[in-house]
Amino acid sequence: METAHRMVVEQGMEKVNLSKVGAKLGTTHAAIYKYFSGKEELWTELALSWLDHELARLFPFDTMHYTSKKDIVHDWLWVLSQSKYDAYVREPEMFKLYTAYIDRNPAVLARHINDLVASLKAASGIADGGRLVAILMAFSYFSAPAYADNWLRMDFQAEFEAVWKLIEAGVEA
Repeated sequence: METAHRMVVEQGMEKVNLSKVGAKLGTTHAAIYKYFSGKEELWTELALSWLDHELARLFPFDTMHYTSKKDIVHDWLWVLSQSKYDAYVREPEMFKLYTAYIDRNPAVLARHINDLVASLKAASGIADGGRLVAILMAFSYFSAPAYADNWLRMDFQAEFEAVWKLIEAGVEA
């Protein structure tokens, strides 16, 4: 996984295949099939691993120093948004891999959304899953890869705060 990650960052996902990864590891691509059924599974697992690393501050989200549910939800959403923004800027090729193999794969995307909802639920204490999904949807512009190209052309934090002001009243104190 580390070798594949490094190769994707250096060469781009379009130029990396199982044969090249195998060669870099000093083995054949057939040996990689012992661990992964093919390129799609390797790239999906690599993208998930990378995303887990990028969002590590959410799993679990540290609420020890908070006294307000609103502050928890705000900061949780900001960590999600800022983490994805930073990842997009820092490792665009890995972000592209994430977009292709997580965001465009409904089953894997559902798993990612469920993980986010579970983390936000644990952090905020909001039990209503539908409400949590609605909160995430309200902030999808700041975290969904489909909008990433816009992030650099706007005042990201100011726009985030403007959306927060709209939904803040719906988050219990």
